[in-house]
Amino acid sequence: MSEHAFKDVAVVIPARNEAERIGACLAAFAGQGDRATVILVINGTTDATAKIAHDVAARHNLDLVVIECTLNPGDGVGAARRIGCDHAIRNMRQLRYLMTTDADCVVAPDWIARNVRHLETFDAVCGKIDLIESEKGILSEMDLGLATNEGRYRALVQRIYGEHATDPADICGTHGEAAGASLAMRPEAYLAAGGFEASGTGEDRRIVRVLRTSGYRVLHADDVLVRASCRLDGRAIGGMSDALKARIEGTDYLVDDCLPAANWLVNSARAGTLGVWPPQVPAEGRVHVRDLPRNISTLEAFFKSRHLVTTSADLIDQ
Repeated sequence: MSEHAFKDVAVVIPARNEAERIGACLAAFAGQGDRATVILVINGTTDATAKIAHDVAARHNLDLVVIECTLNPGDGVGAARRIGCDHAIRNMRQLRYLMTTDADCVVAPDWIARNVRHLETFDAVCGKIDLIESEKGILSEMDLGLATNEGRYRALVQRIYGEHATDPADICGTHGEAAGASLAMRPEAYLAAGGFEASGTGEDRRIVRVLRTSGYRVLHADDVLVRASCRLDGRAIGGMSDALKARIEGTDYLVDDCLPAANWLVNSARAGTLGVWPPQVPAEGRVHVRDLPRNISTLEAFFKSRHLVTTSADLIDQ
């Protein structure tokens, strides 16, 4: 029987042509305990990703499983994550924790331990994504004003979901991310949500959305940290690399598709129909970055009016 049959943590990593980055990604798991099996799902790779992965695993004594496959173009990273998770569930008899990250990411030295600690209380843990420090210079031409506005708007959107969603989430003041670059779940929760959907992007937020809708407990943990690449030639269309590229170009790009327009948010909050976090805005409803000041003003006015209403009610009670 294989060694990983007795491990209780599976870390699934999708990869395609990641020879330059897979070494650093896997080396980050060195010293994180002997309870984990790393499952690398390599899709349609034409470089030395697999060989480098095996060499790094041997050097750092990692329990590594490599699955090589060729997926349909539209299936992408979601299908790769699903293949890895299905392998873990079938073959790891002691499996208690499913985790996933990306091949161009570097997890913190305590990433596994902190995920495990939170999964003792929660069904899923969304970690915080930061950028690899040495690569931040790539973004030096980014318009800081636009980035600041997007950050302000994100905080307001998270607040309205935290206070008015159908199933209010404890996301106010947290990173609020739900990215496959740092996502951990109990296997039973993963199965109940139907697993990862075969798609090029959005499979991570979809499964978190389904979990919340189904009543599972999801934590956005600021102490679970992953650093992601700043590269502009990503593997998924519409993924993080495309978003960074748009921000550098400074065009009137569309902001994150989990940030709906302010008027819709206000009307939905008042009607009690917000749904759960994170939302997914359809293409025709997404907000342009140049329209953020107006949307920010609308949400700030909404919260101010609610504060005034609450204050008036308190005075009447007195």
